[in-house]
Amino acid sequence: MNIDSINRWLSLAANFGVLIGIVFLAIEVRQNSDYMALQLEFGQPTQKIFDNNRDLQNSATAKIFAKAVENPKELTFEEGLVAASLVLNMLNEWEDRFLIDKAGLTGEIDWQEHISENIDWTLGSQFAIEIYRSNRMAFEHEFVDYVDGLLPQVPERGTYTWWTDLQSKFRN
Repeated sequence: MNIDSINRWLSLAANFGVLIGIVFLAIEVRQNSDYMALQLEFGQPTQKIFDNNRDLQNSATAKIFAKAVENPKELTFEEGLVAASLVLNMLNEWEDRFLIDKAGLTGEIDWQEHISENIDWTLGSQFAIEIYRSNRMAFEHEFVDYVDGLLPQVPERGTYTWWTDLQSKFRN
């Protein structure tokens, strides 16, 4: 064998190696994209749900939120800030799901279904609706249009009704 023949074989082997490397790289990029989509879908929004629930486990915060639902006129400024923060955190979790979907990273949980399942509890008080309405310009237009479309179906005391409905199930 001469040098030219060896060079051709080495060049062919090198090109084949590069091709295999590109295929493996494409597979890894796809896996990383899938992993990123799962992490975004279940990581960030789920962490926000966890944080909101953790905040409501604090007795003082839970009392403030309940007061915002039952009698918002009696909230102090500080209590109003706490209750508004809880509502806005819940809305941000919803918008995160919307943005993940719009980025093409849709997974198992449909953002619209998630909102429609939780809107009575989240925006089921006059206080929460006012917080939403006064901050709606900070959210994406399509997101706001969807939430606005659901608002007429939300009971005025939906958060409280959620609780009383749950209580009646335990009494029966």
